[in-house]
Amino acid sequence: MAILNITNFDDHPEDPMWMVFRFTERRIADEFAEGLSAVSIPFEQDESDGAPFLVGVKAYNREAAVRINYTVLGKHRSPFIADGMFRWSVIGLFAILLLMAVLGMVFGK
Repeated sequence: MAILNITNFDDHPEDPMWMVFRFTERRIADEFAEGLSAVSIPFEQDESDGAPFLVGVKAYNREAAVRINYTVLGKHRSPFIADGMFRWSVIGLFAILLLMAVLGMVFGK
């Protein structure tokens, strides 16, 4: 087990030939399983009713499975700054600060 694991997957605790993906919602786990099926990656899916919903993939398919995992998670994530007006205000503020830094470097002798 990793000291700080911020991903939703890890190596299987007992069998190093497998890796396990954890999902908090059934629909996301099902979408991940559909993505694996689309590229013919064999998997095993936990059919329990409660979270976490587990999907097991052979470790030799790690690269493709992780790519599909991040694609599925990316479709369901919320924006970092959800409010559009606030997001553009932050971008504008940083653009002004960057412009002031460049102007200070060029003309600040």
